[in-house]
Amino acid sequence: MRFVVPTVSVTFTYTRDEYIRAMRRHYRWRLQLSRDIISGCLAIGLGLYLTRTIDIGWLGWGLVGLGVVLLMLVGYALFVMPLLIYRTQPKLKDRYTLRFAEERIEFKTDKIDSELQWSLYQSWRFDDNFYVLFYGKRDLTVVPRRALDEASDRHLRVLLTQKLGEPKSLVS
Repeated sequence: MRFVVPTVSVTFTYTRDEYIRAMRRHYRWRLQLSRDIISGCLAIGLGLYLTRTIDIGWLGWGLVGLGVVLLMLVGYALFVMPLLIYRTQPKLKDRYTLRFAEERIEFKTDKIDSELQWSLYQSWRFDDNFYVLFYGKRDLTVVPRRALDEASDRHLRVLLTQKLGEPKSLVS
């Protein structure tokens, strides 16, 4: 027998810092940052070693350049891109009202009034501060947990599990 979860309504407005923090966490989840940082540092170290010890300096400088580019991409993903997304998306400054029901999700802002089918979303994650629902290849919806009381938080987690399956990664 399946437990019918009550409808969960949540209203919030993102703060700039909150949205940027959520996006940084998303990129940490999605990208393999430790691998990229280690690879970038190793490429720089090996490149510097090759430029000083072996007579193929062009290879060493190429590795240094590759390592620097890789580390810059990590920095861009974590520090620049979240800020750019927030600045260029006026909808992120609106007041959001989401209503999660058994049959659909109602999504409202100052400029948007729509009903979404659960099938739009493929997966979800959560941590101590956010629920992140994924749709499309790079699209997501962030729900700050501060906007939910304890019962609504629990009900939303049950509803998300019923509709989208277990979270991708349980970080809490």
